[in-house]
Amino acid sequence: MSAAARAQPEFAGALPAAAGACLTLRPISPQDGGVLQTYIRALSWESRYNRFLGALNELPAAELQRVTHLDRKYELALLAETRLDGAPRVVAEVRYAFSPDRRECEFALSVADAWHGKGIGALLVADVERRAACLGARRLVGEVLRSNEPMKALARKAGFALADIPRDARLVRIVKDLAPSRRARIPGSVPLPIAA
Repeated sequence: MSAAARAQPEFAGALPAAAGACLTLRPISPQDGGVLQTYIRALSWESRYNRFLGALNELPAAELQRVTHLDRKYELALLAETRLDGAPRVVAEVRYAFSPDRRECEFALSVADAWHGKGIGALLVADVERRAACLGARRLVGEVLRSNEPMKALARKAGFALADIPRDARLVRIVKDLAPSRRARIPGSVPLPIAA
């Protein structure tokens, strides 16, 4: 099985979550524009600001189009859903994209406000880390607002180093080494499956 196939399995999968909830992780599809936009609009102002590094109420049309039409090999957007009253409900999203040389994988995520503190962010970071490692990335990176203490704490707990970004004092860069010697120590080195 190729690294890409291991990193992008095309079958349903679940993430274990607190309080007995079961979360399904699936790729965003072209039909998910409205679902994603509804999720983004429902985030608190602070959560949207932290996720998008600035103020916005919803994704601009061009960005929404781009996110729902990613190549799925070296850039992917995933939704974490649960079922509430029999209907799927998005509780988190994560996106990643590889640099052109495929050495770095940059990611960003958000978790619905009502689901903060339940370990979903940590599960998503671990999943993206496994996917990036399977596809050969040497580093997993992200840009985080200096004021976003919950994300910085999550990054530190997951083993990321934090560094200043000289071009923008508002941000810090989080970096985790995924070199092969490090990858061998990552528990559960097979990525979580995603629904097709």
